[in-house]
Amino acid sequence: MENQRKVGKYEVIITVIATMLALLFLYAALSKLLDYDTSKREMLNQVFPRGISLILVWLVPVVELLIVQTLLFRSTRLMGMYFSSGLLILFSLYISITMSGAFGRIPCSCGGILKHMSYWTHLGFNVIFIVMAVLGIALEKQWNTVNRWFKFFNGRGGASKLSN
Repeated sequence: MENQRKVGKYEVIITVIATMLALLFLYAALSKLLDYDTSKREMLNQVFPRGISLILVWLVPVVELLIVQTLLFRSTRLMGMYFSSGLLILFSLYISITMSGAFGRIPCSCGGILKHMSYWTHLGFNVIFIVMAVLGIALEKQWNTVNRWFKFFNGRGGASKLSN
């Protein structure tokens, strides 16, 4: 019975983390796509060459939507958490380099509600979601290990029977 509760807790926490990450990336992608002109203008104001900015204006929301898709399914959730943490780390590094003055100027921030955040606030926001993604990765790996043991000792169904 105690093991059933542990498995259930893992699944709930992992699902909450995956859902929060999926909502973050869904919002980010949709805000870029639904207000494409503003998104394009803001991307062209970044420090990248024009050609790269024109690619990124489409590539970033497509990648964000792909991350959302990987987070929605149990079989790809771990990969989605890795991708989430990777993209958040890359963007946080970009914010940090920008804040350091390395580019000689500080371009405008992101669109959506995040544009009202300072770069420091945005960096803190990203760090919170990076920590969540890393926690999700650790829990997902631990849950997968527990699930394999349940399947081994209990036959087919394992933890999936226990968590229902």
